[in-house]
Amino acid sequence: MILQILVAVASVMALFALAALIRKLSGRFVIGAESQRKAVHVGVGLHAMVLPLILHREGFLVFAVLAAAALLVLRLPGIAAKGLGASLHSVERQSWGDFLFLIAITVLFVLSPGDPALYVLPIAVLTLSDAAAALVGTSYGRLRFGEGDRVKSAEGSIAFFVVTWMTVVIILLSATEIPRQNVIWLATMVSLFATYVEADSWRGLDNLFVPVGIHILLVIWAESPPLILGAITTGWLIVLLAARYAAPLVGMTPHAARAASVALILSVIVANPINAILPVLAFFAALVARPAAEGVDAVLDYVSTLVLTGMIWIITGTVFGTNAIAYYSATFAAIGAGYAAFAMRQSRFRIPAGVAAAILATGIYWLLFPAVIRHMGWVPALPLGAVVAAATLLTVMTETLRPKTWGERGPGLRFAATALLLLLPAYFHEAL
Repeated sequence: MILQILVAVASVMALFALAALIRKLSGRFVIGAESQRKAVHVGVGLHAMVLPLILHREGFLVFAVLAAAALLVLRLPGIAAKGLGASLHSVERQSWGDFLFLIAITVLFVLSPGDPALYVLPIAVLTLSDAAAALVGTSYGRLRFGEGDRVKSAEGSIAFFVVTWMTVVIILLSATEIPRQNVIWLATMVSLFATYVEADSWRGLDNLFVPVGIHILLVIWAESPPLILGAITTGWLIVLLAARYAAPLVGMTPHAARAASVALILSVIVANPINAILPVLAFFAALVARPAAEGVDAVLDYVSTLVLTGMIWIITGTVFGTNAIAYYSATFAAIGAGYAAFAMRQSRFRIPAGVAAAILATGIYWLLFPAVIRHMGWVPALPLGAVVAAATLLTVMTETLRPKTWGERGPGLRFAATALLLLLPAYFHEAL
């Protein structure tokens, strides 16, 4: 264990050395802020790919804690502006991509024991494809789309797709036993998913969504018949195109529509359709809540909440070895009711409306409960319906009764955190 700690410390020091080297070279060769950030991104990605070769589980957790502390240090004002952190944070837009990438490699490490390809491939895609897209987009990009911190180019996205496709094919053929006839369809599916997510992510969320999403797609569909893979890939593309043109009809931006489509399709694929019903209903509640949000798109807020909540339950179920899908579905009963209460916060009927939303969400969960339990494969000893009712009511009442002077921004994660206060202990009681 001592050796593992030393290796973890050396790995973190290597990241500091990389940042220092790139910062020094930028002064000598006049490297721009964005190029510095991409150089660090590539270096960190390549370093992350070899971590399973030098670190065991305990050593990796030590590395993750130390790396998180190092990233916080690099964000200190003086260091971020002119010191080592400038190679990451001298760009003008705000991003949490550094922390999200650390979370992503930690999740992949936990989810991929004994299968290096499922760890390396997602990181390789994020590292190589993102760099290729940046190079092509910066040098040759003419067809621009997006706004704010999401301005991309069609040329860069095409480069991202091509490099991703080649990376997936090479790694799957050389490092796995996946049937060859599946590889082409898997590469196309993964490339389509990753390109859309990278193009529509904001504040560095692609550093989390792309690698974890790729891992999940490969785990679920790697052994499926080619006909099924072809149907899923084609259907996904049709849904994405339909969302693009239907967005104005429901008051969504094209960006929000694409992001929601990708997230919801991934939810259906991962969680089984029966467990995607409440997340889909929560999405419609977020649509209703859009006018009440101040300075934030409630749909994008919901997408972040869906992905992060799903990852929490995937990681929890993997670590404890007990399927947690019923608790995932339960969380979205509370989140959906929370969005409904959020939409009614300015109404004088907000309390009865919130209680009604909680009752309706709990009732839907109760109707779905038998099918959800069959899919989960075990029956909780605690009355899960009562726990869900309590979590949903707590979420709704917390939202309804909180002071109106509090900000309205980003409610989804607040709903999820409130629901998890009761649902996580209930799960731990069953799993431990």
